[in-house]
Amino acid sequence: MKRTLLVLIAVAMCVAGFAQKTVIKTESFSATQARMLEVTAKSYVRPLVVDLVVKKGQTRMIYKHSYKRSDVDVAMGGSLDNLRSRVIYDATADPSWNCDAVVGPTFKIELSADGSQYDVEMKGFPANFDPNSWHPIGKGVEGQDDYKWIEKSAQTSDFANSGAVINNVKK
Repeated sequence: MKRTLLVLIAVAMCVAGFAQKTVIKTESFSATQARMLEVTAKSYVRPLVVDLVVKKGQTRMIYKHSYKRSDVDVAMGGSLDNLRSRVIYDATADPSWNCDAVVGPTFKIELSADGSQYDVEMKGFPANFDPNSWHPIGKGVEGQDDYKWIEKSAQTSDFANSGAVINNVKK
């Protein structure tokens, strides 16, 4: 039995060696190469510009809310900038404010005594988008060049680094 197994292994090795020699002796080579084309789409976005109208007769409104510290640390990455953005989002979603944006928001953020939550107070002026002023960036509704006032705002505004430049507000 052992002898038969040994003979079979030896025969298999000889056959494998002969097959390798045969492939090497033929010296024919064939290769196929496929190149994947990169599909890149370049899109150009022309932003829309809209004027904000601060509600007449409205005074500065106050929005107060508490956020769990664990939510701020995990969902918002522990960033107070992300917390401020969330407060503005929540304030505009609140039906008592009834607004699309908050102009000139100021924040007071305090950590509770036990350290479990952030108590946030935001003050700001509620504003809505002027429905007749939506237009692609370029010449504004009043004929002014949008690029010029955006460029000027970015250079002179305190909000230039935060990305929230709002200077063209009608009263």
